[in-house]
Amino acid sequence: MTTAVDGRKVGLFLALAFGISWTGAVGLFVSGIELQSLLGTVLVVVVFMWAPAIAAIAVQRYSGESVRTGCGLARGRLRWIALSWLAPVGFLAATIGVGLALPTVSFTTEYAVFLADLGLSPDEIEESIAVLEALPVPPIVLFVGQGLLAGLTINALAALGEELGWRGLLLAELAPLGFWRLSTVTGVVWGLWHAPIILQGHNFPEAPIVGIVVMTVWTVAASPVFTYLTVRARSVLAATVFHGTFNAVASLSLLYLTGAETLLIAPVGVAGIGAAVLATAVCVAHDRYVAADRITTGTPLSPWGSGD
Repeated sequence: MTTAVDGRKVGLFLALAFGISWTGAVGLFVSGIELQSLLGTVLVVVVFMWAPAIAAIAVQRYSGESVRTGCGLARGRLRWIALSWLAPVGFLAATIGVGLALPTVSFTTEYAVFLADLGLSPDEIEESIAVLEALPVPPIVLFVGQGLLAGLTINALAALGEELGWRGLLLAELAPLGFWRLSTVTGVVWGLWHAPIILQGHNFPEAPIVGIVVMTVWTVAASPVFTYLTVRARSVLAATVFHGTFNAVASLSLLYLTGAETLLIAPVGVAGIGAAVLATAVCVAHDRYVAADRITTGTPLSPWGSGD
């Protein structure tokens, strides 16, 4: 285990990750491609989300080091990876709970409004509502089930592009900082990295500038959870399935919460920040009262070789 951060290596990784992503985001803006379109979504995944992974692979190769070893690309501890896959369901519940505590926010099952926001025509909305009403289980069961499936497949593939960088190379390189400083630095970097696409309307189309701040607060609040799951699992795959499933499941808060703007009720908004704080508290409680060894003490981490 190294005792000091290799600033040159970290700097090179960040320069590449930000350079590729931000250049791609500028290209999307100049081309006039809508982020919400199918082409825009594909390009965001390929050019923007996969930039940290490309940077991590390039830096590891340049340094003559193994990508698998340096970035935690291993099977790891399957029970922790399984927990990481299911945890976003709890995150969704916490987000909805925190959201309902906010002024003017209430619970809704007006699926028609949500489907209209997705761009469906009145006939398509009517057909979709009929399908939902005919289900033998509440619609949320279907939505969560689809989200869990996506979290292990297509969403995981997209999320790996980020996580091989953030919770792979960067986590390993910043391990000497200890759990809390590592998570905070990563959270700030991760949040600011989103800036170009948030400015183009991603996540917070009604308030893009404030959205960058809110997103960064969320990434700082959620980063300890990502770190904890990754270190316990001894694999970047834990962060990958957590991230992929979170993107698919947690966004349901926008379906079931109403009465406030996205900045408040989004999974990466104020409600999501509250949920992230609660999730971090659960991780700390497990670390202190359940785990055989502690990793949230602030001492240097050994991310791919921690105990229980």
